[in-house]
Amino acid sequence: MVWFKNFKVNAKLMSSFAIVMVFTIAVGAIGLVGMMTLQKGAAGIDNDLIAIEALANIREHFNVQRNDIRSVFLSSDNPQMVSSLIAGIAESDGFVSENFATYESLIEDLPHETDYLTVRNTWEGAFSQMKTNIWTMVNQGDFDGAYEYFTSQIPLIIAPITNGLAATAAANDEEAKAQNASNYSMFVKCMVIIVVFIAAALIISISIALYISHIIGKPLTSLAAFMNRAGSTGDIEIRQDDINVIGEYSKYSDEMGRCIAGAASFIDHITKIASKLESVADGDLTIDVALLSEMDTMGKSLKNTVENLNHMFGEIDASTTQVSTGAKQIADGSQSLAQGSTQQAASVQQLSTSISEIAQNTKDNADMAGKAAMLANTIKQNAEKGSRQMDEMMTAVKDINQASQNIQKIIKVIDDIAFQTNILALNAAVEAARAGQHGKGFAVVAEEVRNLSAKSAEAAKDTETMIENSMEKAKLGSQIAEETAVSLAEIVSGINESSEIVSDIASSSEQQSAGIDQINLGIDQVAQVVQQNSATAEQSAAASQEMSGQAYVLEELISRFKIKKASQTYTGVPSSLKSALKPPEIAEKAPSQPLPLPKNAAFGKY
Repeated sequence: MVWFKNFKVNAKLMSSFAIVMVFTIAVGAIGLVGMMTLQKGAAGIDNDLIAIEALANIREHFNVQRNDIRSVFLSSDNPQMVSSLIAGIAESDGFVSENFATYESLIEDLPHETDYLTVRNTWEGAFSQMKTNIWTMVNQGDFDGAYEYFTSQIPLIIAPITNGLAATAAANDEEAKAQNASNYSMFVKCMVIIVVFIAAALIISISIALYISHIIGKPLTSLAAFMNRAGSTGDIEIRQDDINVIGEYSKYSDEMGRCIAGAASFIDHITKIASKLESVADGDLTIDVALLSEMDTMGKSLKNTVENLNHMFGEIDASTTQVSTGAKQIADGSQSLAQGSTQQAASVQQLSTSISEIAQNTKDNADMAGKAAMLANTIKQNAEKGSRQMDEMMTAVKDINQASQNIQKIIKVIDDIAFQTNILALNAAVEAARAGQHGKGFAVVAEEVRNLSAKSAEAAKDTETMIENSMEKAKLGSQIAEETAVSLAEIVSGINESSEIVSDIASSSEQQSAGIDQINLGIDQVAQVVQQNSATAEQSAAASQEMSGQAYVLEELISRFKIKKASQTYTGVPSSLKSALKPPEIAEKAPSQPLPLPKNAAFGKY
């Protein structure tokens, strides 16, 4: 079965399913053939039963017709009954003919049916001729002659028909029994063959399934156990059982063989990587890592790790000496920084005193600006009050002007009334003149009315003249009031701007005062920071001495690692690291004396 093990997994599975399918098809074919045979035998039995039934019907109709013929002889005095019996016998002949036809349709070899042929020939020959002769005699009224003829002929007919029917039925019965026995025998054979094939199929299927599960499951189980152990515990040591499984299954060319062989190669590669990592852990950085290919991720990572560690430790080794030298320079610089910080503290203290005086002056300016803002606000309120009163006066002048215009309209109406009255007086005088002596009194009244109308018109003109003068003066007063209101509005606007400027000055003064307070606070904090820097510089000097000692310890630790030659890995100290190690020259830049500041130094007006 070695050739089978070299098959691919899908080929193994397909072969197994093909074998099972062959057995299944064989069982189905055997069952199908047996069922068709049994069906054919059952159809033969059915035909025999139908044939027996047809023979029984013929025999029954034969007995019925014999009885009906006797009944015809007994009903000689009842012609209607005779006719009915003869018609019934004729109908019975039709049923018998149908049964003959049914039987003959089921017979495969009719010439060998001698008994049946005797029955049919006797029925269609002698028996049919006898009934024809009897009906002729009966129709002639010779019932006695017909009866004697019947009794003489019927014994010759009964034996061939009844014996032939019995023999034919017995033959069909025997044939049905034989067919039934044959069907049972075929059923037993089919059952035995099917059971044998099913048992063989089960045995072969189970054997193939166990074999395939063994050749697939065993290596997978061993590989899964190793992977589970390696993944959960980190143990990648190969046991002897694993070696046996690898040796057994890696020689096959199927998927499992290739999988086991690939897993073995991978495990071997992992083992080598682990061995080199142990060397690195022991401090040996001189190892060489051989890559399996450009895609060897773990090998490339290990190689890069070894190269980077060599490069890093080479640079650390080269930089340790410079760190020690730099620590000494930092200590010297820290001493100079401490001295400069002390001088800066004195200067900052003097600067804080000057800023305090400036803060007091700024605060006084802010107070005076606040008072000026309050006074400007009071002036602004008074100007706004005058502007409102002027607006009220303008409203009153406008009302007077409107009233004068209304009065002028009324005077115009009075003037119109006086004119109409004068015309009416003239008309009255004319009418009085026409009346003659009787109209004299009315003429006097009309004259007085006309004089009164003239006086009213004159008075209305005088009043109109005075009102026009008043309206011109009111208009002039309104113009003067409007100009005064515009001037007051400009004054109020100017006062508002002045008030806002003064308020802004006061706010700016307050902000300057607060800012100077913050500056003063910041100067105090700077003084504290300078003092802290001085102390920190002294601590830095001590720390630099300690760092120099730690650099020596670092050199001792690095010497424990075996690294490759410096020419292969060390490229020198980077420029950024050199600049970081350069000691700061603080002492040279620190001023020797604090910077003097004038006591009344001004930073601005506000």
